[in-house]
Amino acid sequence: MIAPAVPAAATATQLPTAHSWNDVVNQVNTSAADDSVFRCFRLEELTYCLGFGFVDQIPTSAEVSQAVREPLAGSGQETGAQSPQQFAADRAMMPRATRLNAELAELRSAWDGRAKARALAAGAEPAQVTALPDSKYIMAGYATSQELGYWCGPATFQSIDWADDDQKDTQASWASDLGTTTGGTSITAMVEQTNLKTDWDVAAGAYIVQSVSSWTSAKFLDVHENHLGDGTPAPIIEHPQLLKRYFPYLAFDHSGHFQVGRGYNSTAGTIGIFEVFNERRFNSNGNVTDGPKNVPASAMFNATLANQFENIGL
Repeated sequence: MIAPAVPAAATATQLPTAHSWNDVVNQVNTSAADDSVFRCFRLEELTYCLGFGFVDQIPTSAEVSQAVREPLAGSGQETGAQSPQQFAADRAMMPRATRLNAELAELRSAWDGRAKARALAAGAEPAQVTALPDSKYIMAGYATSQELGYWCGPATFQSIDWADDDQKDTQASWASDLGTTTGGTSITAMVEQTNLKTDWDVAAGAYIVQSVSSWTSAKFLDVHENHLGDGTPAPIIEHPQLLKRYFPYLAFDHSGHFQVGRGYNSTAGTIGIFEVFNERRFNSNGNVTDGPKNVPASAMFNATLANQFENIGL
């Protein structure tokens, strides 16, 4: 049985506040005794829940319990983003010391990125010297296609890192660094490795796991425009549920997934991605689906909400 994030009656103000990184470390060690995988922490005035990222509101026990249920099987396959159930099982199986190190690595990215989370929570936008362009795309020529059915994380990261340093490391090497298993890759690992192994965080500030559960489709597009359209553009780690009602180039429904968010068109209201999953490669009845795509921002937003984590990496 997976313990809930916090008791259902708890609120963010009831959590002890961490005012320094040492406070965070102490709270992780102290709170680990309850064996809860999805614990929440108060980082100054911000709330961060393990796995879910920065949140506006702590999920209730019922919401966490629903999230850790196995997703309904589609007619397609798992493409490689961990579900909450897989994330919880992976963390629960770790020796205590290993799990604490994983939690501290996740929270280090959160602590370093709290200025970004604060701005997003306040609805603030970065100061722009000039107006954002109506349309902007980055990373041309750096699209990749996942080599194994559960390697959407390594393939997405391969593309992101390749565009950063112009060196195309293997998906197998990234699978090792990301801790990818047949159960997939966690978004927390994707964010952690982006901060550790690339310079995208120099351009965009420390990457964080950010919940979008309280956002609107308009804010979702606006955040993409600001992240990708300013003078130091950087990719977004998209984390949708790969369903054909949101991605009509698919023949079948699939699991939680990673894609490279690499552009937008404000007039068309679309978000540009690199789709790393080629359905035909793993199913002879599937479509050829990998490569650059433009997806309506409303569809991308709803696909992100359809993923039980309801978050992105940016």
